[in-house]
Amino acid sequence: MVGGWTAKQGYVAAGLGVTLIPALAATSVRPDIILLPIDAEDAPPRAVYAATARGRSLSPAARAFVSALREAAARIPG
Repeated sequence: MVGGWTAKQGYVAAGLGVTLIPALAATSVRPDIILLPIDAEDAPPRAVYAATARGRSLSPAARAFVSALREAAARIPG
């Protein structure tokens, strides 16, 4: 649903949260969002990103969430 997709990006750009972006959609994110890789280099070929607001520091909660995502991705058998 496009409305949900744009709303998620709006929340991220406003600094209200973090969302997951599949690599197939990475080229269509808003310019005020930056994508952070969350998988290890030897992970499966599908890339997923955590979207955060460009130019803003991550909140402690967002930092912890991205860290948890990276840890979970590292446990996925490749």
